[in-house]
Amino acid sequence: MAATLKFNQNGKFRILLMGDPHEYYTPSRGVDKRTKDFLVLENMAIDELQPDLVVYMGDNTHADTPQALRASVERITRPITGRNLPLGIVFGNHDFEAKVSDPWEYINAYRAYENSLFPAKDDALSGRYDYHAVIRSSDGSRDAFNLWFMYSGNRAPKESCSKYDYVRPEQIEWYEKTAARLKADNGGTPVPAILFQHIPVPEEYELFDEVPAWRLPFDALRGQDERDNKCYKLKKGVAGFAGEAPCAPSVNSGQFDSWLRTGDVKAAFFGHDHMNDFAGDVRGITLGQCKLSGFHPYGDGTRQGVRVIDLDESAPDRFVTYMRYYRELVGDRCQSITGPERLMHDRTSMTLEFCLKAFGTAAAAAALGAAGAAVSHKIKKLKQ
Repeated sequence: MAATLKFNQNGKFRILLMGDPHEYYTPSRGVDKRTKDFLVLENMAIDELQPDLVVYMGDNTHADTPQALRASVERITRPITGRNLPLGIVFGNHDFEAKVSDPWEYINAYRAYENSLFPAKDDALSGRYDYHAVIRSSDGSRDAFNLWFMYSGNRAPKESCSKYDYVRPEQIEWYEKTAARLKADNGGTPVPAILFQHIPVPEEYELFDEVPAWRLPFDALRGQDERDNKCYKLKKGVAGFAGEAPCAPSVNSGQFDSWLRTGDVKAAFFGHDHMNDFAGDVRGITLGQCKLSGFHPYGDGTRQGVRVIDLDESAPDRFVTYMRYYRELVGDRCQSITGPERLMHDRTSMTLEFCLKAFGTAAAAAALGAAGAAVSHKIKKLKQ
């Protein structure tokens, strides 16, 4: 039975997003330092921020046997299950890439936790594992808010010009039909909603200005895929930081336009881009990134973090969201990141990557100093 969500008596509801843990479990390895650091962050964030719901934003964990998968899921969710908190899951482009590749193995591993939001019945999910969960009003009389959990796939179809997959037309149809049913049950008014998925929509580029290439070493980013011949910078007024250009699909399937037509989605949050934590308004919908929470993939020092979303039952359009970082929650007690790398920050990461590509390792080290050279191995793009 899926968990039941409800606004607190004070009309508040807090969601905690955990981005890209990238856990890979093999029994012989045990719990390594990177996993321990992730679990420290997860425990500290839950204890300090006291969420009503935790959501994993994709690229969560994978394994080579069903037994190892269940053990890995149990291990990373223990801080949540041990406190009996509701748990939401979206899958990322790496979740099904190990020898265990059947999505239902993953769904059932998470669904084994009785406070999981995965629907108990398979037919409550779309054909691509999408689902939703409503948050009831504090008095329990109505559906006050809705949460969408969408699967954005892995690689795009071969006939597509896109590297990354995208939400398909049949998923959009499922979303629109489900939203229409919720609207009808709500007296003809759309139920306000937030949507979670791993790969961002192309409309995130509307939060950026195109800038000249000479700004790359200072404050600009080279675009991804078909945009790699252009450079971008976050627009003024967009909160947060962009450490890499959005890795969105090159194909626009119309998902964002569907949100506009349907009128329920107030915000959408994504993982996938490990070094991004910005959030801004695009045509009335907030698009936001959750920086990575894990320590296995590339990152930028100890700036792993979590995103908080605070909902108010009386003002569903005026939610509050912000990031909290490992450095703030835990401090410098990190087992897997040591030495000068602990001092690294977003801009160091970006400048280092540019120098490595443009001038080579020696010039990058000269330009950025020993601290930069010591962390060059962490800035490789691992989204292959």
